[in-house]
Amino acid sequence: MRAIDIDKAQPGMVLAKSIYAADGRPLLREGTALTERYLTALKSMKFGFVYVVDPRAPEARPRDTISDELRQEAIGVIRDTFGVLEGNGASKIGVQLNAVAQVSRQIVEAILASRDVSIQMADLKSHDSYTFAHCVNVCVLGTILGQRIGLDESRLRDLALGLILHDIGKIGIPREILEKPGKLTEPEFDQMKEHCRIGFDTMRGLASLSAQAKIVALQHHEKFDGTGYPKGLQGDDIHINAQIGAITDVFDALTSDRVYRKRFMPHEAIEYLMAAAGTQFSLDLVTTFVANVAPYPPGTLLKLSTGETAIVIDVDMGLASRPIVKIVQDTKGQPLEFARIFDLKRDRTVMIAKVLTDA
Repeated sequence: MRAIDIDKAQPGMVLAKSIYAADGRPLLREGTALTERYLTALKSMKFGFVYVVDPRAPEARPRDTISDELRQEAIGVIRDTFGVLEGNGASKIGVQLNAVAQVSRQIVEAILASRDVSIQMADLKSHDSYTFAHCVNVCVLGTILGQRIGLDESRLRDLALGLILHDIGKIGIPREILEKPGKLTEPEFDQMKEHCRIGFDTMRGLASLSAQAKIVALQHHEKFDGTGYPKGLQGDDIHINAQIGAITDVFDALTSDRVYRKRFMPHEAIEYLMAAAGTQFSLDLVTTFVANVAPYPPGTLLKLSTGETAIVIDVDMGLASRPIVKIVQDTKGQPLEFARIFDLKRDRTVMIAKVLTDA
């Protein structure tokens, strides 16, 4: 399996991971052969990439953090929650928040049950499902980070609930600003920044949400050096849950395709976070987070310093930057009759020269 940009996907390629519509319905199931019609439809829905089977390395399968079923359930719950709040459905909000709490608790339980869980896959998002899928991803990523720093299950539940609701304030931002394909003007950005206060104000009167959950919406755009918003808080004046939310919010946004830019590869997003550690984010939290992200997940296509082309087939998270690869092309770009396995941990003289998007 490997991720391939939708513009480079070809008819006849076989899906290695199911694709879902914004409402959770499966659009195309794993094992489906792509056609021109399917590719045209996926492009119209603004899917930036798909996972396809690579017959050269069928064993390359990155591990997803939670199941597709749980992910789609969570996306549906968040979508419904936005809908209730946008429609001023005060009578329904209690029932809806119970559903949010239940699904975020399931995410915590799934992560606690997988002791070797790591971050190896980017989630497929359409334009219409981006906000809801992003909320779920931030919840998943942040819960992993919370677990790694030793938060107990009770605190993880508050954290997960806050993270999955962190962008709820966007219900108060005009759609033309939320969906603008280019850079926001200064007045537009000032209006966008209000989603933090709107989210907190929306949740403030809800007794079923703890203060530790509510604070994430308010503070997830604060920066460690005090240059964030809405209050310009510094360092540990920012609640730990919001610090976690800030890191995972940025990581998921970077690794997602947007109308105005292509997604960052995981190793590029890691570099961004590390460069911002100590200024935008806590160095300790960033260091812990990136230790649980595979910079070159299984299925990643690499050019090695030898000039050969290889596909990552396995990652040891103890030294994730040196994966096990299958060399599939020689130095001239010709397919090898017999591909060979190579462990980059054992031979430090061979380096990763670059990540390839197609070969």
